[in-house]
Amino acid sequence: MRDNKVQLVLFIILICNLAVSAIKIIVGLITGMQSITADGYHSVTDGLSNLIGMIGVKIASKPQDADHAYGHSRYETLASLSIAALLIYLGIKIIEQSVLNFLEPSFRIPSDIELALIIITLIFNIFVSLLESKAGLKLNSIILIADAKHTLSDIYVTLGVIASIIFIKYFDAPLWIDAVISLLIAALIFKTAWQIFHAAADELTDHIAIEPEVIINAVMLEPEIKGVHKVRSRRSGNIIYADFHVQCDPEMKLKEVHAMTHRIQAHLREKLGLDIRCIIHTEDVK
Repeated sequence: MRDNKVQLVLFIILICNLAVSAIKIIVGLITGMQSITADGYHSVTDGLSNLIGMIGVKIASKPQDADHAYGHSRYETLASLSIAALLIYLGIKIIEQSVLNFLEPSFRIPSDIELALIIITLIFNIFVSLLESKAGLKLNSIILIADAKHTLSDIYVTLGVIASIIFIKYFDAPLWIDAVISLLIAALIFKTAWQIFHAAADELTDHIAIEPEVIINAVMLEPEIKGVHKVRSRRSGNIIYADFHVQCDPEMKLKEVHAMTHRIQAHLREKLGLDIRCIIHTEDVK
């Protein structure tokens, strides 16, 4: 159910990105202004990232099997790395084009109507990015959050393009300012790629998912628990895996211990609002 919602959001965003990219590319080709065309191609990579995300989520939703005892949820994280790779490629291409435009600028200054069209795509992208980010947090989807950051980078690109058009059109700024702004845009794109890579790398290297104190404080609310230690946690897609040792009365019956561990996991899920799965080791009180 959750994966179907994620895929639906990605499909809707895909359609939006294709519409936005078409407008930008058409205006860019008509005017010959490379920054607008590059912005359009950037929106195309947004669409490609949506497709990658849909494929990643589809694979990640597969159930556990003999070769993947913990399921396939990390394929969603691998898909987010593909988005980071697309952003790096885009940044490099923008730098290349910026150098060419700096050495030999040749384009027609967009008309007021063409400028208005670019501003409309900016407003539309802001709306789309906010909705996708909100959906990513609600569905606890790393791919939606990463893709929202990609869309956010598109907003930065479009802002730079609009700024260069306004400066050149209304303030007689030199044509090479378009190349300078494009370089700044490339820097922002590289920053976004790093943020996505860092988040994915943390997950794939089993970086701590929840601070131990948070788990300890929640577990200690259980009256039978006398102590908690050796707390570990890691993320796999939208799932948190945690294991820890709890100290309790050695006279407790097995069925009581079993019921207690289920209560602890249920309490952690409710308190943290996460799909957390626990391995709980019970020990005598020392």
